[in-house]
Amino acid sequence: MKGLRVGIDAWGLARDGLCSGMGQYTASLLRWVPATTSVEVVAYGAPGEERPGWLPSSVEWRVPPTGWVGRLDAIRSRLRWLPDAVVTDGVDVFHTPGVHVRPSLPPVATVRCPLVVTIHDVIPLSHYGSSLPARNRAFYSWNLRRAAAADRTLTVSESAKADIERLADVDASRIEVVRSAVDFRPNPDRAPLLRRGVTGEYILYAGSYEPRKNLVGMLHAFERFATAGGRHSLVAITERESGHSEVVHSTLRALACRDRVQLVHSVPEQELRALYTHASAVVFPSLAEGFGLPPIQAAACGVPVVVSDLPVFRETVGEIAVVSRAGDTASLLEALSRATMDETVRARASVLGPAVAARYSPESCAARHAQVYSCCHERRHALA
Repeated sequence: MKGLRVGIDAWGLARDGLCSGMGQYTASLLRWVPATTSVEVVAYGAPGEERPGWLPSSVEWRVPPTGWVGRLDAIRSRLRWLPDAVVTDGVDVFHTPGVHVRPSLPPVATVRCPLVVTIHDVIPLSHYGSSLPARNRAFYSWNLRRAAAADRTLTVSESAKADIERLADVDASRIEVVRSAVDFRPNPDRAPLLRRGVTGEYILYAGSYEPRKNLVGMLHAFERFATAGGRHSLVAITERESGHSEVVHSTLRALACRDRVQLVHSVPEQELRALYTHASAVVFPSLAEGFGLPPIQAAACGVPVVVSDLPVFRETVGEIAVVSRAGDTASLLEALSRATMDETVRARASVLGPAVAARYSPESCAARHAQVYSCCHERRHALA
């Protein structure tokens, strides 16, 4: 594996793309693969995108020339500029770390070397289905076909693998499960919270405005929690902007407890860790998920976690989670009450949580990816 050069699509990671689950997965690869294996990494950003400050110095950074900036810059650059750039850079294997549903984001790459693609989930098919806009549906179907033709297809959970096989027509023997890394540690410093105006006891929602993340359901459950005498406030981590935000804001305006809800975004890493560490509970009431980082991040901090009754959560945090029925406000209210008031729940999370999170170490994740890259490279050369 010595001298193997791997290209990784890093579109948008100098901007808000870093905050998504897919962005965190990609950033972990860029940090840990070159740090813990002998693989050399070249990262490919968006046209004009500055090199991320967190990117290790050993990782080479490439962006298309500014002439590629335009409405379809993602598609044009990945289909026309990238193939030649990968050859010029001497890349042996290229990794597309996600299959996007919006044509404003990069498609699965076109390259002349072995291609690895990670399909995190097929939620656009399994959850949204025909409600997806036709343009997105067409782009995603085209993108999935490209992913299915890759030299190796990865996914992040057994639950996601089953859905990919069922809905994306990819043979299970061609899908390898490599669970995402969780590089997360407690931060006992309360100063970042005080600067943000977070005081007292609080429940932390970690998700987004996207409907499947169920922030509206969380707000309704929290209203009932507060009405029943719950003393906590709610801190909700969301993205900066979203086309789905208005329904959340209109729901919040109608709640009597709205003054006890704080929406935050663009949270630096140390502040994020502090928010998790000092929360009475972390709630992730998603209606559909391929993996889900927040429950494991909560486990790393020894904090109780509330999740929906989805198969993936039984797979990842089943030992410590308080489970509610997906989309059921009364069940979520009951789970919130248990997580914040039952000392046995807190004790279990404190004792078992860090061991659960340790199963997702970035070192082991990087090593598994390096093995996949090496196998793809060797297989292509054996067939040549």
